[in-house]
Amino acid sequence: MIVSLEQSQQHRRDVLRLLLWITFIGGCLFSAVNVIRGLWWLAGLEIVYGLFSLALIRIIRTTAHIRVWTLAYLIPFFSIMMYALYIPNTSSSTFVWILTIPVLSYLLLGRKVGFWSSLVFVVVGIVIYHFRFMTGDFPLNVATTLNITLSSIAMMSFAHIYERNREMNEERLLDLAGTDRLTGLANRMKLVESFARLSALASRNQVPLAVALVDLDFFKRINDQYGHGVGDETLCHSAELLKSGTKTTDMLARLGGEEFALIMLSATGLNAVDHLEEIRQLFHKHPMWVSGQKIPITFSAGVAELNVDGVDLDTLLSKADGRLYLAKRSGRDCVVSVDEVYAGS
Repeated sequence: MIVSLEQSQQHRRDVLRLLLWITFIGGCLFSAVNVIRGLWWLAGLEIVYGLFSLALIRIIRTTAHIRVWTLAYLIPFFSIMMYALYIPNTSSSTFVWILTIPVLSYLLLGRKVGFWSSLVFVVVGIVIYHFRFMTGDFPLNVATTLNITLSSIAMMSFAHIYERNREMNEERLLDLAGTDRLTGLANRMKLVESFARLSALASRNQVPLAVALVDLDFFKRINDQYGHGVGDETLCHSAELLKSGTKTTDMLARLGGEEFALIMLSATGLNAVDHLEEIRQLFHKHPMWVSGQKIPITFSAGVAELNVDGVDLDTLLSKADGRLYLAKRSGRDCVVSVDEVYAGS
């Protein structure tokens, strides 16, 4: 989803901004310490990278290429960790920074890329640690190996589980935000996102696309006569009938009240009318029953076609809305496209 992608990028942008400030401050401090210790190459790398991080803070606020800049930051960052662990006169405590790699990778790169980034750099870090700090004491070596390996696995596992749950929760919340609570159909927000995807697909494959507005006839009369509870049942019953007549490649949404929208891929305006006529017959065959009383439900619909009546969703909905009112004025229970009216029996 478009919204999901934007929210995920903003989440990573915020994390990266905080990390860049920490890197800048830490780079300055560690550089000063390593100058005193005579580790000139490491000190130089740290101050240069700290300044690079400071410059990135402004870039990531507006860049559309957040993934590219994140990789440009993380790969040198992790590489400097490896170098600091490898060179003589550094402390074994440097390995603590290796344990931050899974957290940073998963938070900034997501679950898939974060996993491979963590795996590569953590394994390299463990190998360097063994090369630098292992002694001739075999039992101590085994204990050290188990400690750093299990702690690394634990950090990767925690980061993986956290990121997976975060993605699932984000998808669930976005799905709820895009769903009409009464009927379970998509709402206007989801309709907008689906139109962007389906219209791009139609353009890419050079196939037509039609948009229809469907409005239940005399819905206010049903509400007034039977009450809002029956009115809600009517909406749900109608949603199920519309859904049963909708192809898997199409998109059905409730816009509000008794109005629904349907996006039909690979359908011209006339194809859409024929398809809606089939759905209209379903309504005739399946009236709603309340306490043994039959309540007939019909609808009126207007249709607009992409690249014929407009190129954006608002224009197409406006065109379809005008034809919907023409259907209402033509006696209801019918579908109107560019120049035809299919009246009910």
